Amino acid sequence: MKIVLAYDGSDYARKALLFTLKLMRDSDELHMVTVVKEIPRSPEQVTIESDKKAEEALNAVKREIEGYKVVTKVLESADVPSAIIDYCNKIECDLIVTGSRGLTGIKKIVLGSVSNELVSRSDIPVLVVK
Repeated sequence: MKIVLAYDGSDYARKALLFTLKLMRDSDELHMVTVVKEIPRSPEQVTIESDKKAEEALNAVKREIEGYKVVTKVLESADVPSAIIDYCNKIECDLIVTGSRGLTGIKKIVLGSVSNELVSRSDIPVLVVK
């Protein structure tokens, strides 16, 4: 099974990672995906630095969880849910896992929610870990 974990470095994403590791079997493959939302201005160095920092963060987590089949990927997009869904379709994943901050009320309406968008827009099953 191919599992895509939307990982942003937050405590919520870490909790989702730990839960995902409990679900995984030896044959499963985990794709940890981070989406860099910055749009390059000038010079292009801004995006390159963000990509590098995101890749370093993913690799640090990958080293912590040795023994699992892990692929890391940094995507660039202003639309985080679409980037994740597009990646999932490209690799034909079986499950998307994401953490949830548990926003409610007006904060959820104003701020939106990546996990909510993934659940609403994806044809692939989505597991939201609270």
